[in-house]
Amino acid sequence: MGNAQKGKLRLLGPAAGQEKRRGLLADTLSCILPEDRAELAASGLLERFGGLTGVLYAPKGELAQSPGMGEEAARLLALVMELARGCMEEQAADLQRIYDTKSAAEAFRPKFLGRNTEAVCLMLLDGRGRMLYNHILSEGSVSEVPLYVRKLVRMCIDYEADTVFLAHNHPSGNAMPSRNDLVATRQVEMALESIDARLQDHLIFAGEDYFSFSASTLWTRGREQLRAYRKGELDAARKLERELLQKQGR
Repeated sequence: MGNAQKGKLRLLGPAAGQEKRRGLLADTLSCILPEDRAELAASGLLERFGGLTGVLYAPKGELAQSPGMGEEAARLLALVMELARGCMEEQAADLQRIYDTKSAAEAFRPKFLGRNTEAVCLMLLDGRGRMLYNHILSEGSVSEVPLYVRKLVRMCIDYEADTVFLAHNHPSGNAMPSRNDLVATRQVEMALESIDARLQDHLIFAGEDYFSFSASTLWTRGREQLRAYRKGELDAARKLERELLQKQGR
């Protein structure tokens, strides 16, 4: 088989579709970028965001940081993507929707397939349960994952998310949450409430099994403790206010 024929075979099937999408993206970017830089930028975007859909929903700041891009290229792409987003809004029924913990678990599961180190995955939904984002947020050692609450909140704001699902894995094979898992869940829930977003559930995967915080008594107890803590802070603030007013003779 000649080299030319082998090259044609390599472009058949899914590879041909991927090459077509890369070419379309590169052609768009070449409107303001040199051709070689546009090719580099297109390849980098598809690799970083996993496809055109990932690029479509990426914030402009994230686009600008991709290799070969920049502020102007990101702005152009964001404007083009707004048109595509409008079309997708009309076809909203075709977008993946998450209805409950079970459907979220099925969407999360591939992210942890074959992993032998811990990772945290973040899923963001809009007000109608449509998935906006579902990717690894952070990775760490087998025993601990750094959970970047600030980064999580910033991404919720960038994507204008309404509902959040969080998941991480336990390579040890035990899906039960640790004390750190409990503390991190409460920290995330409190942080999201400050921006009017809601933590729907936190899942822990261990092989084929997973633990759901929302389906456990830990979730209820944790929220009761959180409410008690907030009530205590509010009572303390009111007491301090009364003391200050008394000192001022009011």
